[in-house]
Amino acid sequence: MALPINTSPMYTTVIPSTKESIKYRPFLVKEEKALLIAQHSENAETMVNTLKEIVKSCTNGKVNADTLATFDLEYLFTQIRAKSVGENVDLVFPCDVCTDEKARVKITFDLTKVNVTFPEGHNKTIELFDDVGVIMKYPSINIIKQLEKVDTTDIDSVFNVISASIEAIYNGSELFYTKEQTKADIIEFLENLTSQQFAKIQKFFETMPRLQQEVKYTCPVCALQHNKVLEGLDSFF
Repeated sequence: MALPINTSPMYTTVIPSTKESIKYRPFLVKEEKALLIAQHSENAETMVNTLKEIVKSCTNGKVNADTLATFDLEYLFTQIRAKSVGENVDLVFPCDVCTDEKARVKITFDLTKVNVTFPEGHNKTIELFDDVGVIMKYPSINIIKQLEKVDTTDIDSVFNVISASIEAIYNGSELFYTKEQTKADIIEFLENLTSQQFAKIQKFFETMPRLQQEVKYTCPVCALQHNKVLEGLDSFF
């Protein structure tokens, strides 16, 4: 006789960048175990791959975690984690001035209320010259990890990351999708931009949406007022 298998409840949320409604379930014990192993490994690549697998599994394969924008992946994981372990998480913040051990404040966050912030003026469509411009796509977490390792003086690596984040180049009403172009042609397009035009593309990365939460607290020892912004998944766990 087959043993009974638990049926997980399903919840609904919206992917921040696309506004697409998706269903998800809490992660299971086997997935929580994999997450703990990844955390103990202290290996960034292992942790990223585990996060992607959990998001993929908990959305029944409906979400492609490999191409998901980093902030979308982080947001979905916080929602999954909230329904799996608990909606509230306690974080302790030290005073920036005091060295007293009592100069700490514990704040409870409701993960279901942590949102992705879209900076004012941020746009995926960037006008460059005449009727020519680019339509960007949000880089996946793998691309972001590459970007973090890139030396800003290594121009070839910078161009490789940027070219991988361009969805299309337009000329008036004509669209040239990068997936249909050679990498060499895309690099040549970028190399022939002026510094001011290239800076517009760089600004896209600088102003990308982020998983953020503002934190305000007062030191119980010196009464110093603190105002900080938590950013990224690592800040909440």
